[in-house]
Amino acid sequence: METNEDDRYSYSTTALARLVFSEELRDLADHAGSLVPTVSDASWHPGEIVDAARRLVEQAQDVLTRAVIYERERSSSWDRIGENLGDISRQSAHARYSDDVTEWKEALHEPFYEQDGPLRNLRLPHAAFRPTETGRRLDAWVLERGLEGDAHTVTGGLPELSITAELTQVLDALAHLYRNPFDRVDDTKRARLLDRKAALLDRIATEQNRPEAAQQAAEARALAAELRADKDGRHLRAVTDE
Repeated sequence: METNEDDRYSYSTTALARLVFSEELRDLADHAGSLVPTVSDASWHPGEIVDAARRLVEQAQDVLTRAVIYERERSSSWDRIGENLGDISRQSAHARYSDDVTEWKEALHEPFYEQDGPLRNLRLPHAAFRPTETGRRLDAWVLERGLEGDAHTVTGGLPELSITAELTQVLDALAHLYRNPFDRVDDTKRARLLDRKAALLDRIATEQNRPEAAQQAAEARALAAELRADKDGRHLRAVTDE
């Protein structure tokens, strides 16, 4: 049962970080491009152009942060990152960006902020939450601006994810549901992840001729169905009790 929230498991974390970096670059380019024409200069109040340029610099700093996160996903060392930040020390580079890297990794597992109300606020960058949609838009953006490349200039260069690596990501996500023994496990999400696990195991069974994977897939799918049936039963009992 595929949802937009599950889409990211089809991509490596390196690919997700690259898409976020690309989207930030696109936004920066659009913002910078909007300041190129001069026809509206007369309508700017004194100092507003400086303010616009300042905001552009702040946006560029966000791009730099995303570049560092992408480099870390590519296994670049803090030493190398520090050198390319202006020859600063490993310790300085780590101190400046380690919190951003940690937040990125945590948001991959917890894409929404915790809150009591029915609405959920996205914590993970949109490009990483809906990578397929983002990739299509970025590919189209490149073509619309006549930049060098083909119809898949952005998505075509993303690192591929093997079936085994994707299964590992799904298993990690399932394990993360139990990270805190005092938290209630989200059975809906667990069932979705089990369905995805089953689909991947079916592929492994077929493509790698591993019959034991087919058995594991059947077990995962049965557990997902059991979780959904139990949830429906609890819901029915709650309605009846009311």
